[in-house]
Amino acid sequence: MHRRKTMLLVSVVGLALAAACSTQNTTTAEGPRKAEEGFQQSGSGGDITKFCGTKPMKVGFLKSAGGNTWVLQAAAEFKDEASKCGNVTEALFAQAINDQQKAIADITSYVAQGVNVLVISADYGVAELPAIRKATQAGVKVVTILGDAGGKPGTDFVDAVTFDTDFIGKTWADFLHEQVGKGTVAFLGGTPGNETSTQFFASFQQAMKAYPEIEIVDDRVQDTNWDPALRRKVMTGLLSKHGRIDAIVSDFNGPDTGAIQAYDSANMKRPVVASITSNNEIGCDWAKKPYPFLVMGQTSSLPRLALRIGVAAFQGTANTESAKLHPEPFTYLPDGTAPDCKPALPPDADLTADLTEPQLNELFKS
Repeated sequence: MHRRKTMLLVSVVGLALAAACSTQNTTTAEGPRKAEEGFQQSGSGGDITKFCGTKPMKVGFLKSAGGNTWVLQAAAEFKDEASKCGNVTEALFAQAINDQQKAIADITSYVAQGVNVLVISADYGVAELPAIRKATQAGVKVVTILGDAGGKPGTDFVDAVTFDTDFIGKTWADFLHEQVGKGTVAFLGGTPGNETSTQFFASFQQAMKAYPEIEIVDDRVQDTNWDPALRRKVMTGLLSKHGRIDAIVSDFNGPDTGAIQAYDSANMKRPVVASITSNNEIGCDWAKKPYPFLVMGQTSSLPRLALRIGVAAFQGTANTESAKLHPEPFTYLPDGTAPDCKPALPPDADLTADLTEPQLNELFKS
């Protein structure tokens, strides 16, 4: 599908698009995996056919926290990537939908089903590590994404594909400095204690030390379960307690619809927003009352990169791709380009996804 690649980008989100030339060694179960130091801009940037090999393989993708459109898009990207290897006999997907015990049981189940390459979104962190270790010991090539499962890459799993949260946190902080200057910001996260929100907040909190004139409300993550209704309730409470808050930062843009509604209901000017993972509904609503908005896009391509690394490990083919990913920043200002809006697609669809418009239409057809 058409994506806006040329955006009105503030100087703080300019990227050095070339990765560093030097390399670093990370290990796999068979020995060192030589990976390019730096970052990869998109999970779709590589060519999986170079790593497919010849051995038949069954691949799987497990999402721990889920139940939303982003997860379905990430699964579609995973299956699309897998389809490029003719020797993939089956590409499986399951989601636990915020059930930690099911997330752990799903890992065990996929091992029992004979999955050879397993991509796991380790949203529950170290709680999933024992099951991941058992999968690796059973010969499964496990690659984690998003959450930090702990353990040792190369021993407990092949590698961990992650966002460069320090880069993202600094991008958010710089944007707030440009657009707010002096004021307050609330950080809206997901389920209590989840690893993803914890990592994003830690990076953002560190970056905000450069801008002490902007105060993080309560200096912590505001738990909202990534749910728009709860996010609206939490934001309503914060506005009642603190008065107007100048900005919100979140680790998932989809539920920010609820936060924006809280401002509208309180008859307050909409805040500056910095987030990750674009949202169709927000794009459509933005035009009604524009506000400074930065979102990191193309995030559902993470499983593509993880699958390539896992497939290479299973087939014994060399893959030097970096496991760190920089999402593409999209910036929208009231006097600039508007976000995409596709009323025929789900409200929480990410229109920056690495899927064609026909693929998105097929995924979400009723």
